[in-house]
Amino acid sequence: MRPRGAASGVLVLAAVFAVLQLANVTGRDTPDTKNYLSYALSLTGQSKRAAATATIDYVCASRAERARRDQSVHVVRFHRADPTAEVTAECREQERAVVEPRLAAGQTGGHTVPYMPERFMRIFEARPGYPAFLVPFVLAFGVTWGLWAAGVVIACAGGVLVFLVLRTLAVPVPLALTGQALYYVLPCGTTAMRPMTEGLLMALTLAAVWGCALALRAGRPRAGLALVGGSLLALFTVKHSQALFLGLCLAAAGGVTALRRHRRRERGRGGPAPREVLALA
Repeated sequence: MRPRGAASGVLVLAAVFAVLQLANVTGRDTPDTKNYLSYALSLTGQSKRAAATATIDYVCASRAERARRDQSVHVVRFHRADPTAEVTAECREQERAVVEPRLAAGQTGGHTVPYMPERFMRIFEARPGYPAFLVPFVLAFGVTWGLWAAGVVIACAGGVLVFLVLRTLAVPVPLALTGQALYYVLPCGTTAMRPMTEGLLMALTLAAVWGCALALRAGRPRAGLALVGGSLLALFTVKHSQALFLGLCLAAAGGVTALRRHRRRERGRGGPAPREVLALA
């Protein structure tokens, strides 16, 4: 397949995946979402109360959407009234009961809204990478569509990186496109779409792997090492524990690879093996 055809295939797969995600614009939040979202909103300049209100509205809308979907496919309760309003009201009451007393008590330090004790909030305060990534999307599209668009960009980028890694390793284009498609349809794609750090973490990890492939297989060590270093630096702001672990693994793998190449060079300089000398004699 020609380069243009391969590029078209990559773009088509990413576009199809993005369109399919319109089926679930909300309902993807996790327990960590409100911490990252409130962090991103604070970076845009919103006050703690405004960030808390917007975050609670998003979380409760997602919870209500999941309740509506679950009821629509329930074999017994599918014909009952839409639970959206009830679930939303109950969710807002529960979330505000947690946040309002802490805000009133003056717990307004840091960037995240106090949904939990300060000791746990420090975990999210040390991860500015993902909230900073969300800022332009939230400013451009609002909270709901901004988080959705950010998820689509992250997930599509992960699939494209899978294709690039495979092509750098000389995998045929059809198989590389299959790898990209599998990234989208397997749990990787679902996880990447969720508003939490894991999607961006996977994309940056794949970027580092691509850098390794460029350095070792494509004969582009400078570009590869620069990509690995940049990916690890960005990953450190997203989740420093994973960045340190990946950096140690890559350093160990690089050491083993360098040692093997050194031994091969030494063998090459040592001349022919004894059997080969006897044969020549």
